[in-house]
Amino acid sequence: MTSVPFRLIGDLRMDRVMPAWAEQFPPYDTVVGYSDLGYAFLLSSRTGEYGIFDPYSPGVKDYGVFTEVTEFVSQVLFDPNVITYVLQPGHVAEIRRRLGPLDPDEVYIATPYPFLGGSESPDSYQKGGVWVFFDLVAQAHEQDS
Repeated sequence: MTSVPFRLIGDLRMDRVMPAWAEQFPPYDTVVGYSDLGYAFLLSSRTGEYGIFDPYSPGVKDYGVFTEVTEFVSQVLFDPNVITYVLQPGHVAEIRRRLGPLDPDEVYIATPYPFLGGSESPDSYQKGGVWVFFDLVAQAHEQDS
């Protein structure tokens, strides 16, 4: 694999790029990045707390306060458990071999979504826009309820 399976995007307001989720996770108001598989990296600009949002579950795991995003990256995103369960570089590499690299603002999307019975096997993925993905997953959760 030639790249890490995530990207940092600067600080984007959550209510603008992920409006369907912003009210559900009020402590977090900023999106600082996302993984190739669609996990979002969130920040509370008020407290400095960082979390990782799993859109399929859905939920946010809080990882505590960091003064810089680089600390969050080195201490959280390079943690072996996060690499194994969130970033999944081997799985992403298999998907990338099949679909090719992602363009900016794209993620690999399991179809159907895992909570709707999808297998998450490498051949079940397609590419899609990250912000549309978050919106569509939120809509699917509402239908699933």
